[in-house]
Amino acid sequence: HLEDGVEEDNEISFNLAAHVHPVSNIVANSYDGQTIPPISQSKDLILPADATASGFYVTNLHNDIFGNAASGGWAGFALPVLHSPIGVHKNMNMRPGNRLTKIFDD
Repeated sequence: HLEDGVEEDNEISFNLAAHVHPVSNIVANSYDGQTIPPISQSKDLILPADATASGFYVTNLHNDIFGNAASGGWAGFALPVLHSPIGVHKNMNMRPGNRLTKIFDD
């Protein structure tokens, strides 16, 4: 789980993410497949991406990610493009979405 966007040069290899469930019922109640209304942060949902949970959530692709498998959730891999870091690193001067992909292979 690389969340803030500043995490780099890690190896995430040969993991299985299975039986992933979202933390809310927004998706289950959408009735439109993968079309859902915009989701905002709230006291019950601190990170909006959790409504569409995935086994691997990577905000910076400057890492070695290989040999992993995912089953369940909204998608096996979530790769949001961040224009700036979030969380405790929100004041760092970098753009995670502009970092080059190192290794991304299944």
